[in-house]
Amino acid sequence: MRHYSGDKKKLPVLKIFTLAIIATIVFASVLDFLNIGHLLVRGPKTIIQLVTDTGLKSTNGRTNILLLGIGGEGHDGPNLSDTIILASIDKNGKDAALVSIPRDLWAPTVSAKINAAYAFGEEKDGGGLELARKTVSDLFQIPVHYAIRVDFSGFEKAVDLVSGIDVTVDTPFVDPQYPIGGKENDLCGLTIEVQEIDGIKTEVVKDSTGSATPLAQITDKNNPFICRYEKLSFKQGPINMDGKTALKFVRSRHGTNDEGSDFARSARQQKVILAFRQKVISTQTLTAPTTIVDLVKTFSSSIDTNVTDDDIPLFVKLSQKINPEGIRRIVLDADRDESVLVYGDPQNYGGQFVLEPKNGTWTDLAEHVQSEIFKLEEQ
Repeated sequence: MRHYSGDKKKLPVLKIFTLAIIATIVFASVLDFLNIGHLLVRGPKTIIQLVTDTGLKSTNGRTNILLLGIGGEGHDGPNLSDTIILASIDKNGKDAALVSIPRDLWAPTVSAKINAAYAFGEEKDGGGLELARKTVSDLFQIPVHYAIRVDFSGFEKAVDLVSGIDVTVDTPFVDPQYPIGGKENDLCGLTIEVQEIDGIKTEVVKDSTGSATPLAQITDKNNPFICRYEKLSFKQGPINMDGKTALKFVRSRHGTNDEGSDFARSARQQKVILAFRQKVISTQTLTAPTTIVDLVKTFSSSIDTNVTDDDIPLFVKLSQKINPEGIRRIVLDADRDESVLVYGDPQNYGGQFVLEPKNGTWTDLAEHVQSEIFKLEEQ
């Protein structure tokens, strides 16, 4: 395994527009770049940072940033991370890799799915960001230097503030089970009660005819709580998406034509990243001070991060070096022959739907992620 060692060399400045929003995730420094004037009046230190290669944390020539997206208020499990991405950027800005981490991946250090790490930290002492950062670092044996969390409300507002984004849908799909906010626990006219089945007290769902189905046997295919969902449909071709539509496009998990896989979902997230980046740096946005101010206000209330003000100019510098077309996408899923994950036995995880390493070895999973991140450097 390639272990990280101490590295006293500082990375050059970097800031990545294309990581600004990933389904629900935004880099706060994107907005500071748009309003970069205020950075220059902070003094000589900031100006030096903008023109030199000092400042950002790094290890072995790379800076790693964890990006989280949560539902926020009004969503079931408001602090669960629906989107988890590890971004790794080399010191010259010539290589950037995005590791898409499925929310159902089991994290041994917290004895739960990885999407619960932020929520656990928030419940304990408000340290959600730190626990999520440490959990990902321990899982892949890679230091995570920075972390950023944004909620979905900020994502929707940001897209609407720039008058929507232009996205081309490559594969059309229909999702009959997109969750409706606020209806997560709606019984849809059914009842849930406890019955004794084979001598075991079991929760069952009963319909108006009295027919009962054990709650544990309900799956996506036989889910009776149909009022909790709406049907989505995306046709092939270009479409201008408002915030709500863009959010549905990247969060959909039950699409036809294989669009329900984590691999496909990750590809849609990347499309939204690039589309948002393009809109933010467009002349239309850059020449609209009111829009910039509104974006700053939106994100300031939607973001939790350990990125400091002193880090901002460092993130700014590399934004101009990174080619968005060259960003490498690394997906961890269980839907393809080459996938490194498999579906775990629910009996081993308290009945939960869980993903685990294909061979059951967490060390191998860490080695795989490390080898993918350093692939170009080792060729």
